[in-house]
Amino acid sequence: MSGEPTPAWDSGNNTIWEKYIDITFIVANSLILLITSLVGIAANIFVILAVFQQKSLQTWNNALVVNLAFIDILRCVIDCPILLSIVLIVYQRGHVDELICDTQVASFSFSCCVQLLTLACISAERYQAIAQPFKTTQRRRRIMVLIPLTWTIAILVAVFCLIFVKDSPVHVKCKGSQGVTSSSYDTFGLYMLFPLWAACFAVIIGFYARIFTLVRSHNRKIFDKGIFSLSKIEKTEDPQKKEESVAVGNGQGKSEQTQTLSNSAAQVVLIKIIWHVEILSVSVACITSLSNPIIYAAVNPQFRTEFFKLKNRAKSIFNKKL
Repeated sequence: MSGEPTPAWDSGNNTIWEKYIDITFIVANSLILLITSLVGIAANIFVILAVFQQKSLQTWNNALVVNLAFIDILRCVIDCPILLSIVLIVYQRGHVDELICDTQVASFSFSCCVQLLTLACISAERYQAIAQPFKTTQRRRRIMVLIPLTWTIAILVAVFCLIFVKDSPVHVKCKGSQGVTSSSYDTFGLYMLFPLWAACFAVIIGFYARIFTLVRSHNRKIFDKGIFSLSKIEKTEDPQKKEESVAVGNGQGKSEQTQTLSNSAAQVVLIKIIWHVEILSVSVACITSLSNPIIYAAVNPQFRTEFFKLKNRAKSIFNKKL
């Protein structure tokens, strides 16, 4: 026995692990993007057809829903295939043409901006529809301004990102270079996408909270005092139900483990895993194009019944062809 310690990561194990990691994340990205693209196109087309065929759904609030369905279709048709082609081409050749990389930056920033702004507008208009249900002319004017305004802002954001902000994880992977070595990294995510997402999320939560309090105040006026006393009991019970805090120390444990790895090959593998996870997060962000129409069908019974009608009609047409 020589007594020399065996290295934790040798060159052979390193290449094998890199190959397994690449294949695993390619399969995950491909499944997410293909399912989102195919199912998202069909589901959002159902949303548009349901609004155009059902007169009760042809409201000004649902005009924003149709606008969101259009941008979801564009995301499924353009953004998902471009991202999938980048993942596959980078695995085969190591880099992608700059035109495809720039198209992905513009498409992703544009679709994210329209999506977030439209969701914020939907929450604001739903609050206005409940708080001031009879002011339809003002609602019509607002929506006629909001829809082109969201697209205009999104175009400006996409042009700005295409000119000044091209250091996203996907764009860095397109070039085949490591994002850690560059002077700036993911400026779009840190300084544009996250603030926009936080602002729109705060607007959405704020308006839906106001809708909840408004509906609850109307219910209090309707119910008598005997039934109202039950809500007081529920109020006293609610503060007693508190969520248990769970200490999460996985991030610290992982950072300590990466510091203890002395082998440079292991560090390369870890950097590659982080890089793949960042690309996978972009693919997961596209799932919102699939989840939006499912939420409409689950929340709105009119959408749900119209979806069933369209599904039965499509079944009958398919059976006749067979």
